[in-house]
Amino acid sequence: MKVQSARFGEIEVAEDSVLQFVSAILGFQEETQYVLIPQVEESPFQYIQSMRDPNLTFVLADPFPFCADYEFNIEERWLQKLDLHSQEDVDIRVITTVRSASDISINLKAPIIINKRNKEAIQIVLDNTEYSTRYSLLTEQREAE
Repeated sequence: MKVQSARFGEIEVAEDSVLQFVSAILGFQEETQYVLIPQVEESPFQYIQSMRDPNLTFVLADPFPFCADYEFNIEERWLQKLDLHSQEDVDIRVITTVRSASDISINLKAPIIINKRNKEAIQIVLDNTEYSTRYSLLTEQREAE
């Protein structure tokens, strides 16, 4: 299947790389289908590209290499909404924001939960946590805070 992307041009993607968001990413209510663009080698980053809007691409990150103690419980309602029954089916990603070369952060407050088995996803907002929406990926900035 071919998908248009302003960032990557026309790309060929596998049918099984389509993510269906059962609830849209915050601020992007019209977009519920994205395609996962395979990551290069062992990078903690990957892209998701909107299937409808060539200009809408998110950079996702695996949060654990950057925040080893990142943990939370997924509420039962989200497990049911995603039809999650096994921990092996869960994939956690966070949205990465690059403001400049010295200002790169990830949103630990609103992770994206992906069911790897059925390719359904949802972004949730964690209540009562100290996680930030702007967790710096640059160690020296975190130490200065």
